[in-house]
Amino acid sequence: MRAFFGLSPNAETKLAIQAWRNNAFPDLHAPVPAANFHVTLAFLGNVSVEQLDTINHLIDEMPKVTAFDVSLNQLGHWSKPKALWLGCQQTAPEHLTLATLIHEIANRSGLQLQQQDYVAHLTLARKCKVKPPEPVVPANFQWHVDQFHLFASKPSSQGVYYPIQQSWPLHN
Repeated sequence: MRAFFGLSPNAETKLAIQAWRNNAFPDLHAPVPAANFHVTLAFLGNVSVEQLDTINHLIDEMPKVTAFDVSLNQLGHWSKPKALWLGCQQTAPEHLTLATLIHEIANRSGLQLQQQDYVAHLTLARKCKVKPPEPVVPANFQWHVDQFHLFASKPSSQGVYYPIQQSWPLHN
């Protein structure tokens, strides 16, 4: 199974981001459906049942992470994957801690994740060759995160979708 760990905005936030994106950038070639909006903590790639079992066991033993807020308030663009995204001007320390712990757990389970700086972001569109001009109304979306999820990446006739496979609470 292709999988990743991530955070899922609530439905209200997903719809607000979609409405803002569609108003700010009406001509995007490949907008990401609101149902697929998420903030990745760690992309695992293909994982076996045994690796998932190990990951589950290690998550149960990991230190508790306190719930936190995500504020998406920065527009970004990566030219190589041609992705337009919303990110955090300041990522909460608890968010960074969770991403680090998940990355370490994935490596301990036998997965070899890429070593790169973590950038909290939500992809708005793919196949975006250049960064569009800054919108008139800047992005400013926030939600409270009290759980994180294991998502599967599944193909369909309408494109890929990301069903949640499992969830874990954060400490309040």
